[in-house]
Amino acid sequence: MDDKLFISDLKEGMAIDSCFVVSEKDLLEFKSKPGRYLQVKLKDRTGEVWGKCWEEGLAASELFDVGDVVRIRGNVVFYNGHLQIQFELRGIEKLEEFDIRHFIESSKEDVDDLFSQIKGLVAAFTNIHLKRLLNSFLLDPAFEEGFKFSPCAKSHHHNYIGGLIEHTYSVMVICRTMARLYPDIDRELLLSGAILHDIGKIECYKVGCLIDLTPEGGLYDHVAISFHNVKNMISRIDGFPKELERKLLHMLLSHHGNREWGSPVVPLIDEACVLFHADLMDSQTSEFIKLRQEMEGNKKGSWSGYSRKLERFFYLGE
Repeated sequence: MDDKLFISDLKEGMAIDSCFVVSEKDLLEFKSKPGRYLQVKLKDRTGEVWGKCWEEGLAASELFDVGDVVRIRGNVVFYNGHLQIQFELRGIEKLEEFDIRHFIESSKEDVDDLFSQIKGLVAAFTNIHLKRLLNSFLLDPAFEEGFKFSPCAKSHHHNYIGGLIEHTYSVMVICRTMARLYPDIDRELLLSGAILHDIGKIECYKVGCLIDLTPEGGLYDHVAISFHNVKNMISRIDGFPKELERKLLHMLLSHHGNREWGSPVVPLIDEACVLFHADLMDSQTSEFIKLRQEMEGNKKGSWSGYSRKLERFFYLGE
C-alpha cells in the first residue's frame, strides 16, 4: 500500500484502509451471547491500537498470525477512553509486500552524537582499569553498531531502534549529576556501571516488523548476559583489581533493585544504589511521558482513559 495512515493520525469516526502489524491476537467469549469475537492489537511506528472483529471472529483469526502485516478496512470508534478499529471478516487480509519502515520506530535522538559523548566521557577517566575495560567495548565496531541500533525492550520503555543507547545516555547523565551531589561516591565506577548495565540487550532482541526476543534473551536475560560479557572482558585485562571487579559486577546484577524485578541480588554498595534509582527514574519517566502523550491524542476532557500498563488515569489539563 502506498498511502499509509498512521495510528497517531486516527480520529473517531474515520473510515480507514491501511496496514498495521499484529502484535497480539485473541479470540474472546462474548459476555451476553454464545460465540467468540476477535481482538487484535495493531501497531506501527507511531503507536498501537486495538482492533475488534465482532462477527466471524474465528474465520478472521485464521487469515493471519502474530507478527504478520495486515490490511485493515474498517471504522475508528471511541470506546472506554480509547480509540479502536472495528472491522469485518472481509475487511482484513494478510500482506506479503510492505515497507518495514512504517512499523518500527527509531529514536529521535542522534545516536552517533550520543555515542561520541559517551566515548568522550570515558576518555577523561583517570582510572586506567575502567578506561581500558570500557574502551574494549566502545572501540569495537561490532559493539558500536549493536549499541546504537538495539532497542531497550520488547514492549516497555525505549522499545525502538536506538532505544538502548538513548536510555544508557540518560542513565549516565543522571548518575553524573548524582555523583556531584554525593562526593563520597566513586564517580568513575558509577559511570562505568551506567554505561555497561544493559549491554546484554544487544544480544537479547531481534528486530523485524516487531521487536522479539532472541533465544539468548529469553533463556538468559540481559542481566546475565551483561554480567558474563563484562566479566569475560575483565579477564583479558592484566592487573584489573579484584575489588573493582566485584563492585562493578555487583552493580550489573543489582541494577533492577530487587529480586521481584529481575535482580538476583539487591544493591549493597553506594554506587549500585544510585545506579538502580537512575535506571528506574529514566525507564519509568520515559514510559510515563510516552503513554501520557498517546492519551493526549485521544483527549475527551480533563482525564484520559485508564492505562493498564501504568495502572492509572492521566490528568490532561482543562
